[in-house]
Amino acid sequence: MENINENSTVEENIETPVVEETPEVVETPVVEEPVVEALPAEEPVIEQAPTAIDTSDFGKSSSEPQAVGQVDGGAIGVTTAPVLPKPSKKSKMDAEETVAVKSTRNVSWPGVGKVYVGINIVTKSAADQWVTRSHISLATPEEVAKEFGK
Repeated sequence: MENINENSTVEENIETPVVEETPEVVETPVVEEPVVEALPAEEPVIEQAPTAIDTSDFGKSSSEPQAVGQVDGGAIGVTTAPVLPKPSKKSKMDAEETVAVKSTRNVSWPGVGKVYVGINIVTKSAADQWVTRSHISLATPEEVAKEFGK
């Protein structure tokens, strides 16, 4: 076998391009030195201890809280709303006589209410319906006193 590399008849003349490198000139900015001016002498600040804030200094709030609503001209904006008293749940129960019932089970009855094991305070009309159940009876004053620790 012949060695192809040794018997090469074609000579390759490859010329490499010559690149001339020129050094880059970097200009440094001229910085002037800062001039320090003497500040006028100030009186020393004496720190005072913080004082309590007096809440009477705050603006008095109106009796009507702010709310979103219609303002003059028909636009929606911030207005004041009158304070409406919230209806009390007890006022409904206070209007009707209450009765103590004793239950041996936790039961929920739609339209009547809920009772739990032990003594429950319910309205007279609800008690009339609850005593129809076999696990509920009217509680005696002694049972109520014993249950509530009096």
